[in-house]
Amino acid sequence: MDIDQYIKDIKKLRAQADEYDADAPGAILEKIKLLTAAHMLMGRVSAVRDGEYLRIYASRKAAYAKARKSAGRGDKESAGELAIEESRMLEADAMQEKMLWKNEFTSLREYIYELRLRVRHDMNTLGGGD
Repeated sequence: MDIDQYIKDIKKLRAQADEYDADAPGAILEKIKLLTAAHMLMGRVSAVRDGEYLRIYASRKAAYAKARKSAGRGDKESAGELAIEESRMLEADAMQEKMLWKNEFTSLREYIYELRLRVRHDMNTLGGGD
């Protein structure tokens, strides 16, 4: 699984979707198609970022426990905290990436839904349906 390729594909699909005029019903359908493909890839990237975060979190917890176990009496808390200082920064970065992709995924899903509603509205208004 090549996440970097997924991200490139997402950017490409979104750029292609942005080229379509949002006021033309036929164009909106094509835009929905492209954004749906990007959304699927975003879900994969989001899942991988979630996994990366959880692996770093588990690693930090294990390092903390090992440092506390091997520390001398009275120094356990500070030894544990010092042992995971770098891990906390990695975890924060991973959390940031996780939230960014989760928010993008949700935002795009809502935008696709909005476009679908516009198509339905346009079909009922322009098509004379009820």
